[in-house]
Amino acid sequence: MTLTLAVLASMLILLPGLTFLGFWNLKGARSGAARPELPLGSATTLLLAVGVSLMAHFLGWSCVELARSLFIAISDVLPATGMMWTPIETLLRPEGLLQPVFANPIAAMVQYADGGHLEMHELAMFSMLVVLESFLVAKFVSHDGFDLVFDGADLNGQGWVYHHYLRPTQHGYRPVCHVLTTFQQNNLGIGYIGAIADIRHSEKGELLSLALLNPDRFLFQLKPAVTGKKWQEPGEAPKFDSYGRETIGGIVALDGKSVANLLVRTLDKALLDDIETETENTPDASPAPEDTDTVTVAEP
Repeated sequence: MTLTLAVLASMLILLPGLTFLGFWNLKGARSGAARPELPLGSATTLLLAVGVSLMAHFLGWSCVELARSLFIAISDVLPATGMMWTPIETLLRPEGLLQPVFANPIAAMVQYADGGHLEMHELAMFSMLVVLESFLVAKFVSHDGFDLVFDGADLNGQGWVYHHYLRPTQHGYRPVCHVLTTFQQNNLGIGYIGAIADIRHSEKGELLSLALLNPDRFLFQLKPAVTGKKWQEPGEAPKFDSYGRETIGGIVALDGKSVANLLVRTLDKALLDDIETETENTPDASPAPEDTDTVTVAEP
């Protein structure tokens, strides 16, 4: 029974830190890949929970002590004795001095841990204070300003996915991807340009798969830089050429191993919609493909 109470007391004391971890993981799962999930079985996570709990309890103790000090100092700002109506004066200043009507619950718990006796009302006040601290921690972690602190930090090695794909789609932009594949032969390779329909990555930020919506296909040629054969002879700069760009439509699914390089650009969805509308209203516009739900797997 004593062990059970000790475990419950420890959970109650660590409740602000556990609340911080829970809302951190919940917000991370909903916001994107830039914020890592904190496993509860990690030693670092446990130290973080203890640290957040200590900070919350210290701030709670400070606020309670401030309130108690204000109650004590009321007698110094009240009018002199006999200047107020007797019932009110008796209520505000019993026996000439206003004493605090409550004890500091954090200090009471420290005294209890040192071998003192804890009253039921002190335990109830401590529980209410811990719940209030946990609520404030949850509001703090859920606030948008807290996200701005970690907005530029790539904590999980996956910030490129978050900053170039997830966040733009949440703010009215459409990511367009330029992909150079590993399907290369005779110095020529296959490339694609299209809006990202789906992107998958591993826990370490490695690309697993990529799907492009209504992409354009083209051939590309990469020419590496060539140094001069003689001393001070100017060499040739690297060169990139593309040929035969054509729209293939549908969806192109690429495995992560077949992607040699990619570039993501974010374009305003409203601008793209206007271009689409103008294209549809043009008489010479080519008709849209009838079946856009087919999946085309890129092959060399």
